[in-house]
Amino acid sequence: MLLYICRHGQTEGNVKHIVQGAGIDMPLIENGRQQAGRLKETMSLLNLPVIYCSRMKRARETAEIVASFNQAEVVPVPGLEEIHYGKAEGIFISEMQEKYKAQLDLIHDVKNPGFMEARIPGGESVRDSLSRAYKAFDEIKSHGAQKAIVVMHGGIMFNIYYDRFGLRRSFDNCDYFVLEW
Repeated sequence: MLLYICRHGQTEGNVKHIVQGAGIDMPLIENGRQQAGRLKETMSLLNLPVIYCSRMKRARETAEIVASFNQAEVVPVPGLEEIHYGKAEGIFISEMQEKYKAQLDLIHDVKNPGFMEARIPGGESVRDSLSRAYKAFDEIKSHGAQKAIVVMHGGIMFNIYYDRFGLRRSFDNCDYFVLEW
Protein backbone atom coordinates (compact mmCIF):
# COMPACT_ATOMS: atom_id res chain seq x y z
CA MET A 1 0.00 0.00 0.00
CA LEU A 2 1.24 3.50 -0.81
CA LEU A 3 0.65 6.12 1.88
CA TYR A 4 0.78 9.78 0.92
CA ILE A 5 1.81 11.21 4.30
CA CYS A 6 0.89 14.92 4.42
CA ARG A 7 1.52 17.58 7.03
CA HIS A 8 -1.36 19.87 8.04
CA GLY A 9 -1.62 23.52 7.00
CA GLN A 10 -0.22 26.44 8.98
CA THR A 11 -1.58 27.43 12.41
CA GLU A 12 -1.03 30.46 14.61
CA GLY A 13 1.29 28.27 16.69
CA ASN A 14 3.45 27.65 13.61
CA VAL A 15 3.68 31.38 12.91
CA LYS A 16 4.52 32.23 16.55
CA HIS A 17 6.97 29.29 16.88
CA ILE A 18 5.03 27.68 19.73
CA VAL A 19 5.48 24.00 20.60
CA GLN A 20 2.13 22.50 19.63
CA GLY A 21 2.24 18.78 20.09
CA ALA A 22 -0.63 16.49 20.97
CA GLY A 23 -1.60 18.78 23.85
CA ILE A 24 -2.20 21.93 21.77
CA ASP A 25 -5.13 21.67 19.34
CA MET A 26 -5.05 24.79 17.15
CA PRO A 27 -7.11 25.32 13.98
CA LEU A 28 -5.68 26.46 10.65
CA ILE A 29 -5.17 30.13 9.88
CA GLU A 30 -6.07 31.59 6.47
CA ASN A 31 -2.61 30.85 5.04
CA GLY A 32 -2.97 27.25 6.26
CA ARG A 33 -6.28 26.91 4.43
CA GLN A 34 -4.64 28.25 1.26
CA GLN A 35 -1.79 25.75 1.67
CA ALA A 36 -4.34 22.96 2.07
CA GLY A 37 -6.03 24.17 -1.13
CA ARG A 38 -2.75 23.77 -3.02
CA LEU A 39 -2.25 20.32 -1.48
CA LYS A 40 -5.79 19.46 -2.64
CA GLU A 41 -4.78 20.21 -6.24
CA THR A 42 -1.83 17.81 -5.98
CA MET A 43 -3.72 15.03 -4.16
CA SER A 44 -6.79 15.32 -6.42
CA LEU A 45 -4.83 13.48 -9.10
CA LEU A 46 -5.14 10.35 -6.91
CA ASN A 47 -8.96 10.65 -6.88
CA LEU A 48 -9.28 8.62 -3.66
CA PRO A 49 -12.66 8.17 -1.96
CA VAL A 50 -11.31 8.45 1.61
CA ILE A 51 -8.78 10.73 3.32
CA TYR A 52 -7.40 9.60 6.69
CA CYS A 53 -6.23 12.08 9.30
CA SER A 54 -5.20 12.77 12.85
CA ARG A 55 -8.07 13.63 15.19
CA MET A 56 -6.55 17.06 15.84
CA LYS A 57 -8.27 20.20 14.42
CA ARG A 58 -5.40 21.31 12.20
CA ALA A 59 -5.06 17.91 10.51
CA ARG A 60 -8.79 17.29 10.22
CA GLU A 61 -9.40 20.74 8.69
CA THR A 62 -6.58 20.16 6.19
CA ALA A 63 -8.03 16.73 5.33
CA GLU A 64 -11.50 18.23 4.79
CA ILE A 65 -10.08 20.77 2.34
CA VAL A 66 -8.10 18.08 0.50
CA ALA A 67 -11.18 15.82 0.42
CA SER A 68 -13.36 18.52 -1.12
CA PHE A 69 -11.98 17.83 -4.62
CA ASN A 70 -14.36 14.86 -4.94
CA GLN A 71 -16.36 14.95 -1.69
CA ALA A 72 -14.17 12.18 -0.28
CA GLU A 73 -14.95 10.88 3.18
CA VAL A 74 -12.65 12.14 5.97
CA VAL A 75 -11.82 9.46 8.54
CA PRO A 76 -9.96 10.45 11.74
CA VAL A 77 -7.73 7.60 12.95
CA PRO A 78 -6.42 7.38 16.52
CA GLY A 79 -2.62 7.26 16.63
CA LEU A 80 -1.89 9.84 13.93
CA GLU A 81 -1.69 12.74 16.40
CA GLU A 82 1.43 14.84 16.87
CA ILE A 83 4.10 13.80 19.36
CA HIS A 84 3.23 14.75 22.92
CA TYR A 85 5.97 17.14 24.04
CA GLY A 86 5.06 17.03 27.74
CA LYS A 87 6.16 20.07 29.72
CA ALA A 88 7.23 21.83 26.52
CA GLU A 89 3.67 22.02 25.16
CA GLY A 90 2.59 25.62 24.59
CA ILE A 91 5.98 27.30 25.13
CA PHE A 92 8.12 28.95 22.46
CA ILE A 93 10.37 26.59 20.51
CA SER A 94 13.40 28.69 21.49
CA GLU A 95 12.47 28.26 25.17
CA MET A 96 12.09 24.49 24.69
CA GLN A 97 15.50 24.34 23.00
CA GLU A 98 17.06 26.11 25.96
CA LYS A 99 15.14 24.46 28.79
CA TYR A 100 15.26 20.89 27.45
CA LYS A 101 18.56 20.99 25.56
CA ALA A 102 19.89 17.76 27.08
CA GLN A 103 16.75 15.79 26.18
CA LEU A 104 16.60 17.25 22.66
CA ASP A 105 20.30 16.50 22.10
CA LEU A 106 19.65 12.87 23.04
CA ILE A 107 16.49 12.65 20.90
CA HIS A 108 18.47 13.89 17.89
CA ASP A 109 21.60 11.79 18.56
CA VAL A 110 20.65 8.77 16.48
CA LYS A 111 24.03 7.15 17.17
CA ASN A 112 23.17 6.98 20.87
CA PRO A 113 21.39 3.69 21.60
CA GLY A 114 19.05 5.50 24.01
CA PHE A 115 17.70 8.02 21.52
CA MET A 116 14.53 5.99 20.84
CA GLU A 117 13.57 6.17 24.53
CA ALA A 118 14.45 9.84 25.02
CA ARG A 119 11.63 12.26 25.81
CA ILE A 120 10.93 15.69 27.23
CA PRO A 121 9.62 15.33 30.81
CA GLY A 122 5.97 14.30 30.73
CA GLY A 123 6.15 13.66 27.00
CA GLU A 124 6.31 10.79 24.58
CA SER A 125 9.42 8.96 23.37
CA VAL A 126 10.39 8.52 19.73
CA ARG A 127 9.62 4.79 20.06
CA ASP A 128 6.18 5.47 21.57
CA SER A 129 5.27 7.89 18.78
CA LEU A 130 6.33 5.44 16.07
CA SER A 131 4.51 2.54 17.70
CA ARG A 132 1.14 4.31 17.76
CA ALA A 133 1.57 5.76 14.24
CA TYR A 134 2.45 2.36 12.81
CA LYS A 135 -0.63 0.80 14.46
CA ALA A 136 -2.69 3.53 12.77
CA PHE A 137 -1.06 2.70 9.40
CA ASP A 138 -1.93 -0.98 9.92
CA GLU A 139 -5.53 0.04 10.62
CA ILE A 140 -5.63 2.07 7.40
CA LYS A 141 -4.09 -0.80 5.44
CA SER A 142 -6.72 -3.20 6.79
CA HIS A 143 -9.34 -1.26 4.80
CA GLY A 144 -7.88 -2.82 1.64
CA ALA A 145 -7.03 0.21 -0.50
CA GLN A 146 -3.86 0.28 -2.61
CA LYS A 147 -3.28 4.00 -1.91
CA ALA A 148 -4.24 6.33 0.92
CA ILE A 149 -3.79 9.98 1.81
CA VAL A 150 -2.92 10.49 5.48
CA VAL A 151 -2.88 13.98 7.02
CA MET A 152 -0.84 14.25 10.20
CA HIS A 153 1.91 16.33 11.84
CA GLY A 154 5.50 17.43 11.27
CA GLY A 155 7.17 15.99 14.37
CA ILE A 156 5.77 12.51 13.94
CA MET A 157 6.50 12.69 10.20
CA PHE A 158 10.14 13.52 11.04
CA ASN A 159 10.35 10.39 13.21
CA ILE A 160 8.70 8.17 10.59
CA TYR A 161 10.89 9.47 7.79
CA TYR A 162 14.07 8.89 9.79
CA ASP A 163 12.93 5.43 10.91
CA ARG A 164 12.02 4.31 7.39
CA PHE A 165 14.62 6.09 5.24
CA GLY A 166 17.49 6.79 7.65
CA LEU A 167 17.44 10.48 6.74
CA ARG A 168 16.61 13.53 8.83
CA ARG A 169 14.03 15.69 7.10
CA SER A 170 11.81 18.49 8.30
CA PHE A 171 8.43 19.08 6.67
CA ASP A 172 6.87 22.42 5.82
CA ASN A 173 3.14 22.88 6.26
CA CYS A 174 1.29 20.79 3.63
CA ASP A 175 4.51 19.11 2.54
CA TYR A 176 4.27 15.33 1.99
CA PHE A 177 6.18 12.16 1.23
CA VAL A 178 5.20 8.74 -0.06
CA LEU A 179 5.73 5.61 2.00
CA GLU A 180 5.19 1.99 1.00
CA TRP A 181 3.47 0.21 3.88
